[in-house]
Amino acid sequence: MINFFKIVIFLTFICSATPIFSQSTRVYEYWLDRFLLPRLKQKFNNHKVIDEIYVHLKSKIASVMKIKKILSEDKQAEFLEPKKYFNKELISHKTNLGKKKARTLEKLLNNLENIYGVDRNILLAIWANESFFGRVMPKLDALQVLSLLSFSSKNRLFYLSELIHLIDFAIENENDVRELKVSKAGALGQPQFLPSTLVKFAVDYDNDGTKDIWDNPSDTLASIANYLNKFGWDNDFEWGYEVRLSENISCYLEGPDHSRSLNQWKKLGVSRFKEKDFPEDDLNNSYSLMFPAGIYGPIYLVSKNFYAIKKYNNSDLYALSVGFIGDKIKYNHHDFFKGWETTENFTKNEIMELQEKLSEKYDVGGIDGLIGYKTRRAIGIYQKDNNSRQTCWLPL
Repeated sequence: MINFFKIVIFLTFICSATPIFSQSTRVYEYWLDRFLLPRLKQKFNNHKVIDEIYVHLKSKIASVMKIKKILSEDKQAEFLEPKKYFNKELISHKTNLGKKKARTLEKLLNNLENIYGVDRNILLAIWANESFFGRVMPKLDALQVLSLLSFSSKNRLFYLSELIHLIDFAIENENDVRELKVSKAGALGQPQFLPSTLVKFAVDYDNDGTKDIWDNPSDTLASIANYLNKFGWDNDFEWGYEVRLSENISCYLEGPDHSRSLNQWKKLGVSRFKEKDFPEDDLNNSYSLMFPAGIYGPIYLVSKNFYAIKKYNNSDLYALSVGFIGDKIKYNHHDFFKGWETTENFTKNEIMELQEKLSEKYDVGGIDGLIGYKTRRAIGIYQKDNNSRQTCWLPL
């Protein structure tokens, strides 16, 4: 009878949207004993490693509540004013270091461009954003973080899969998985790869027998290049151009499903700043409008390369920052032509409430609390339908 009730309690926990874990570590320990350890032993033949992992996790029980609190914190820049994502001092620091890296790693970057066909400046910009060129590395225990996320997050099955990928990679590459560190999202090393990404895209560029994204810049940059290459980066395209619009183009024309050639955009009155023209060999390529802060910030025409960057991190502001830093490394005195206006702050819950309201009539791209292009576009169409100023930004 006791065992039966334990099973019921455990199954109730697994199905519950609000984990019991928030009150106690006992259920987590029970989960380690009765679910995770048997699952890992079933998956892996190397039971010695699995036993070491189990002992390691049990030794860290005392810090479980502290780590859970860290994992629950949400300070992503996507939920703040967009202009805070582009701190001038920080961008300048990344740019200056990026220019130095471009010189000292010139031979490596030449080779990577030849092999993968990815712009070196974009590689440097991602490296800068993810770990400040390897200077700022994640410090949380990988096994503990991924086990806790497997146990108590809304995406339990996803993180359980990531934990298995991590162990698989460590065994294959002879890493001591107990020593690996991650961010609170479970990302590893200088390029901040999730374990599944590490397994699929990490590269042993120098052929030393290890895919070292922790201490080896060549493996790190090659792995980033491999990732972008696999997701469609094409050096025949620019990632994007900052533009200004004629009055007849509304912000709700944003999005890749409204793509047109640069020639067509020109005919509609889209132009670059300072009398610059679009490159002749790019005029027939397809680009789409992107309003990262509605009408309250810079406006871009972006190519499929922008969306390749978004595969790395599904945030318009992240992808824009990568492109912007890449251009600053590449060109002298590059900057935004249009500034970022101060806008109201909204919480993730407030954005989700807005998405719920708009989704009754408009496509917001999902109730996720992120102001992506479909949500911005839905706001703009709502504003048009209600004869109000079309800003494609909050508030309505």
